Amino acid sequence: MNVNSLINDAVIRIKGNEGKKKSTAEKLFQLKKQKLADFNSSELLEENFFYEILPAELNHKIAGTDSGFVGKRMHSIDIILVKTVSAIFSYKKNKLIKADYFPSPTDFPKPFISSNTLENDEFQSNQSFLRLKEEISNSIKVIKEFKPAYCFLDGSIIPQYAETGKNSPLYSEYSNLIKLFELLYQTAEENSCNLIATVEDSRGSRFRSILQKEILEKNKLIESEALNSFFDSSLLDYLLSKNERSFCFNYSSSIKEHPILNDFNEKWASKIKAFYLKPSLLDRPLRIEFLHNGKELTNYC
Repeated sequence: MNVNSLINDAVIRIKGNEGKKKSTAEKLFQLKKQKLADFNSSELLEENFFYEILPAELNHKIAGTDSGFVGKRMHSIDIILVKTVSAIFSYKKNKLIKADYFPSPTDFPKPFISSNTLENDEFQSNQSFLRLKEEISNSIKVIKEFKPAYCFLDGSIIPQYAETGKNSPLYSEYSNLIKLFELLYQTAEENSCNLIATVEDSRGSRFRSILQKEILEKNKLIESEALNSFFDSSLLDYLLSKNERSFCFNYSSSIKEHPILNDFNEKWASKIKAFYLKPSLLDRPLRIEFLHNGKELTNYC
């Protein structure tokens, strides 16, 4: 098979798959007219399936933190460079009046040198842990010093899954990272800062799972198995209009059974919620994760 045939075959398959997905998703459109209370489930936290996002005037200080890293394995040591910067934008009547950066964007990346004998997968996990540690630590400092109304994280609001059992050489690093995340939550709460994490191109399936178990088991619009080929973002790409969000849901149906949330204090794990937002017509929906501060959920979102 030559390159042109390979590309043509791929295009045909993609087009066919997307056509089937679109046809399946369109059968769910009538759910927009139904109330979630009709399904009598503790997993359904709001009244409607979808909500329009209305514009609001910006009169706040908004912070965002991001980081990057590069690692190199050498004969006797591992070297990792981590660069972390927070941007703090101050708005008044929708106009940007000031921009601060912490630390300076021109600062040299922070070096980490390790002589531990880590396997390749452990080295990859260690890079991620170090990056997250720097990112979360910087966010804590920014919240304390600049007092933003909102602090955005690039990525999930909890660390993602890694093989870090108690016998792993990275277990202590992982445990310390969990404590650091909890300190971030506490700092945000004490300083009345709304902590928000955004995940692009999410491959999560939590929304789909709720739809299958709590909705389609009671309303047989389609067979629930028909959604098995969807990620949340691909399904909601068809269901959400521009400037719409899905209903909010708990991060997990069971904190104790979740491999990461189970390591958190339940006080914090129970507050972590999520929803999907479609901010533009041509982009896939963003997964938005946040700490619920106890206010009425729909008005808060």
